[in-house]
Amino acid sequence: MKEESNKINKIVKLYPIFYALSADTIFFVPIDTLYLSLVKHLSASEISATTMISLLVCILSRNLIEKAARKIGNANSVKLGCLLLLISTIILTFGTSIVSIIAYKIILEYAYMFWIMSNIILRNNLTAMNRKDEYFSIRNKAKVMYGISTMITALISGYLFNINVYLPLYISIALYIVLLSMSFSFCEAKNVEEEKTKKPIKNIKLSSLVVLVILSNALFYGIIKLGQNNSKLFMQYDFSNVLSVENVTIMITTIVLISRVARIIGNIIFGKLYKKIKDKMSIILTIMELLAFSLLIIGHYIDFNFWLKVIIMATGFCLILAIRDSFQIYIEDVALKISGKEVHQKVMINIEVYRKVLQLIFSGIFTLILTKFDLSVVIIILCILSTMEILLNKKMYNRLVKLNS
Repeated sequence: MKEESNKINKIVKLYPIFYALSADTIFFVPIDTLYLSLVKHLSASEISATTMISLLVCILSRNLIEKAARKIGNANSVKLGCLLLLISTIILTFGTSIVSIIAYKIILEYAYMFWIMSNIILRNNLTAMNRKDEYFSIRNKAKVMYGISTMITALISGYLFNINVYLPLYISIALYIVLLSMSFSFCEAKNVEEEKTKKPIKNIKLSSLVVLVILSNALFYGIIKLGQNNSKLFMQYDFSNVLSVENVTIMITTIVLISRVARIIGNIIFGKLYKKIKDKMSIILTIMELLAFSLLIIGHYIDFNFWLKVIIMATGFCLILAIRDSFQIYIEDVALKISGKEVHQKVMINIEVYRKVLQLIFSGIFTLILTKFDLSVVIIILCILSTMEILLNKKMYNRLVKLNS
């Protein structure tokens, strides 16, 4: 028993490092468009098409992924996820056609659907040690470490790419080999009595509150994801009215670097704040989401002072990054807390799938909008959606208070 407890403690301590290095293709993301366009010779439309195809395939495969995860268990799902990460990166590195890039993106989507079970393992291990209230703080620590790792790789990946276009990918392959070996140390605490009485689960249904939590996360993520991408372009176009192309590039890259720091600081602040505000967290974060897009719009219409424009718009953009991770962690914590252990896999998979569904829908809608209107209309719509998100989270908060009373 003591040996098992020590092993679980080591896994809990290992989790933040594992997450920080595997939560994204950290060496590839900073140079992804450069690599795909210059090395693999894909056009912008082809890059967009490969993303759309991979999202659709992953969404349509939801039930298959859920059944597979349930059959092999959480620990083996994490191992499979790491193996698929390695395979996808090898295909990305040595593939020579657009078909190989589509295969890479599909396998990568599958990889993260299985890899996400590491969060369930963390939750169950903490529960077994009577430390389940620490889930948010440990996940938050992992996000902080992830933020630091992405900031470092964002600074060095371009330099590595200039030395050799394949060097960031070779490092990624080596990293995923290490992560795959790390994944074999993952195990999950089990309740002996529960295992004895557990019956095969054929059809699992989620409660309406869990569905509400999942939808809230999907809407928030969709808004933040599109807001983050479009806000950079929004600032770029605004600044180009005053600055040269070279100075705009310096300005935007500087703001992006500051936003990475803001993301880390935001995780630290909200990690401490969560202990005091608990379920009010979602309301506060969605109000800040509305504030972020409001600042972008306000800055856009300031013409009398360019530097004031820059400061206000940059603050809005940095705020988007500062709140992004904390909301995701909060939603995971709540969703796993209010659902039974037998539906945890379904919950985590649905969280990921509905995020992708909303991302796909929003991408299509905003692409159509941008054919006739400028980016200011998109940001205004994001403000409206953020207001809807506040109302949705107020409803979710009321139901959680009622559940806990």
